[in-house]
Amino acid sequence: MKQGIHPKYFPSAKVICACGNTWTTGSTSEVIHTDVCYNCHPFFTGEQRIVDTEGQVDRFIKKLDARAQYKQQEETRKATRSSPELPLVELNLGARAEAALAKAGLVTVGQILEKLQQGDDALLAVEGFGRKSLIDTKKRLRSRGFDLPAETASETAAEAAPAEEAA
Repeated sequence: MKQGIHPKYFPSAKVICACGNTWTTGSTSEVIHTDVCYNCHPFFTGEQRIVDTEGQVDRFIKKLDARAQYKQQEETRKATRSSPELPLVELNLGARAEAALAKAGLVTVGQILEKLQQGDDALLAVEGFGRKSLIDTKKRLRSRGFDLPAETASETAAEAAPAEEAA
């Protein structure tokens, strides 16, 4: 064995547990402090308790609380996003379409949905509001999660066709 490269060995090193239990063993440290031993470990005692010296359980619980709070805020945002009281300017339809709808007295999403219940022609009757504006309005309403009145298959295909041509 080479001389001078090995640490000093203590044949009667003292081990002290957080529960107060002490014993001796051989080690390169003279005193060893431990958090859990055979006297207090839940496996040996059969006791159900959480040994948490670094606050890991508390951090985990805080993460769960933060996640629950985030989910609640997300639900609130989602409900606000699909509220019928939402102003039309939030849909970003464009200045011309928004001005035409405002001139006709339609300023909220709820009013637009009422007009759509009457049919597409009710919105197309608004002066300055054309088919493209109608298609854009429906797309934006769907993207916000609004349920539109039942549409015919031909209308849905007509709206999908410009998107396919652009791609």
